[in-house]
This record gives sequence, structure tokens and C-alpha cells, in this order.
Amino acid sequence: MISARIPEDLSEQITVLAQALKRNRTWVIEEAIRGYIAHERQFLDAVEEGIRDMKAGRVVQHDAVVKDLHNLLAAYPDSKA
Repeated sequence: MISARIPEDLSEQITVLAQALKRNRTWVIEEAIRGYIAHERQFLDAVEEGIRDMKAGRVVQHDAVVKDLHNLLAAYPDSKA
């Protein structure tokens, strides 16, 4: 069991969401924590993959990325790129 203090407005939002989902507050909090952990784990995994790619020499130079981005943006009629 974990106990945490949260702001009243966040507590109210949890209650409203729980009622809308017809779930209890504990379920909403657990799902929020699970989602946060999954998101952060995915981010850390991506960073680790990027570091491995960099060490292996699998990189694209910044100027090339910027040039490609400008070319993509220029393809859109309303683009100011």
C-alpha cells in the first residue's frame, strides 16, 4: 500500500473520472500510474536504443534532418517553411 497527498483539485478530477467510468478511485489511480510507468519505460527504452545506435555509428547528421524536415514542410500548400 502507498499513501500520497495530492491537491484537492486533482482528487476531485479523480472522483469525477471514476464516476464517469463507473469505477472506484483506486482503479483510476492504479490505471494512471500504470500508464505513466509504461510511458516513461517506453521513453527510456527509446533513449537506450538511440544511444546504442549512436555508438554503432547509425546516425543522421543534424543538417540532413533539418533539410529533410524543411522539404517535407514545403510540400504543404499553406507552409511557410
